[in-house]
Amino acid sequence: MGESTPTYREEQFYRALPPFTLLTVVATLFGWFLIVWVVGLGRPLGALDMPKWLALVLGLGFGVIPLLAYGRLRMLTEVYSDHVAVMNGMSGRLRLPLADVIEVVVRTDDIRDDYNVRNLGRLTTTRTAYNVTTPSGVQLTMRDGRQFLIGSLRPDELEAAIQTAWPNGRAGDLA
Repeated sequence: MGESTPTYREEQFYRALPPFTLLTVVATLFGWFLIVWVVGLGRPLGALDMPKWLALVLGLGFGVIPLLAYGRLRMLTEVYSDHVAVMNGMSGRLRLPLADVIEVVVRTDDIRDDYNVRNLGRLTTTRTAYNVTTPSGVQLTMRDGRQFLIGSLRPDELEAAIQTAWPNGRAGDLA
């Protein structure tokens, strides 16, 4: 399985995304409004006479869970001696064995137009980008033809870590 300590590690927090911040603020304000309006003041929510226990459950759900997600959700990229791991915070993890990689390329151009950017869920496709806040990263081409772009704030460092661990050697060394 390889070593237990990564040779490279990078975190990209979802809170750096303005839409994520906006949704968090709106959900939190709605949750606490619901608690104050229905539970604290005892007023109905429009024509809906909501029980206090339901308003409390919904209010705490909207008022607390988005804040916890805001502080914790992140994309984590780690390079090990035999694989690259991407934990996307929302959708699980991706493990790319370095033995199956045939090409490693730094992409500093804007990748958002030519990749299927995946922040949520899984999709079977030949070109998938795992990215949060940056338009650049490292593109890995696999033996079966699939391409994965791992977004990185430090793409040169990520590429150097992958090249160091890559069993095929540096791309320039291939004949």
